[in-house]
Amino acid sequence: MLFLGHWKNLELLNREDAKDTKEEKVRSKSSFTGKGVTVLVQQQSEQQELKEEIRDRVQEEVDIAFGRTAVLLNGIVIALTLFPTAAGVAVWFLLAKLSNQTTIARQEIESLRYDTLSQLKFLISDAETILVEIQHQSHPADAETDILLPDAQIQEFAPVNDDNYKQLLTAGDYAKQGDACFFENRYEDAIAAYNQALQIQPDLADTWNNRGVVLTRMQRYPEAIASYEQATTIRPNYPDAWNNRGVVLLELQHFPDAIACYDQAIQAKPNYADAWNNRGVAFSKMQEYEQAVISYNQALQIKNDYTDAWNNRGVALSKLQKYEAAIDSYENAAKIRPDFYRIWYNKARCYALQGQTDLAIENLKRALNLNPSLCKELAKTEPDFEKIREYEAFKQLIS
Repeated sequence: MLFLGHWKNLELLNREDAKDTKEEKVRSKSSFTGKGVTVLVQQQSEQQELKEEIRDRVQEEVDIAFGRTAVLLNGIVIALTLFPTAAGVAVWFLLAKLSNQTTIARQEIESLRYDTLSQLKFLISDAETILVEIQHQSHPADAETDILLPDAQIQEFAPVNDDNYKQLLTAGDYAKQGDACFFENRYEDAIAAYNQALQIQPDLADTWNNRGVVLTRMQRYPEAIASYEQATTIRPNYPDAWNNRGVVLLELQHFPDAIACYDQAIQAKPNYADAWNNRGVAFSKMQEYEQAVISYNQALQIKNDYTDAWNNRGVALSKLQKYEAAIDSYENAAKIRPDFYRIWYNKARCYALQGQTDLAIENLKRALNLNPSLCKELAKTEPDFEKIREYEAFKQLIS
């Protein structure tokens, strides 16, 4: 850039000289008419000398500019060659300076730490001295502190007494407590917890239902029915409460009332397989086996792996003397739950009713292997085994 700049300056200089020369020519031309040929020759000679002088000055300026440029270019080349080394030296110098500053700072920090520790030791010593003086001067205050400190600790860490604990519990807490007691078979405690929950919040339909379940387990049927009624009053479309109430009524042999409860449960929840199965049991108890089979079919349509429904369906079909269909139901039940003794026992009854002694004995053996004591007692008085009772194999099984 500097090199080109000189050339531009020279170009401008030549243009200015040319301008001056042109102006001079104009003036010379104006004076030409008054002085003659001698003056003209003299002027031509002077012009030639002036041109030569200008040429010499231009050449001199070019030589000077070229020399400066060459020196500058050589300096740039040398600097570019030496730059990596110079940069390395500069970096080394900076690192050395930084290391020196770091060392100085570390020494200052160490000195400050030492001074701070010394001051802290001095302050601690003063504090200990003051504390000793206070202890000597205030024995009554110490006695009071010794009394109050344990009380404060008791308030913070001692367990809350029973009355305060009960005040802190909500209805939901008591309900959960009742559920836990139920699963631990602590039925009295469960009832007490449910009562506490309902005393705080009487409109807990689930708690009323669960209370009824516990009372059912305790065979306190009238109280259980009352609990289920409370649940359905609060929540009329409560399928579980309706179904559970039906179970209690079935146990009390109030079969039509039980069926009415199952119908309410199914109306609230049409895909309620348990309610359909229980409805079938109620119809079977009333010896309405066709209606029972319809209910069992509905239960199995909802839940095809429902063991109890398959077994109960087999019993109803057997009562209708549809033995092949009954056997098919028992076999479906056995595929799902082969360790359920009732399936094999009922299947043995079905074969015995058909006079198929060997199959009856075979299935009775399976039942006895799963539950020997109960099956023996049942078989001794089972009317369906009358046709095979005199067979020696049967006698040996139940003896």
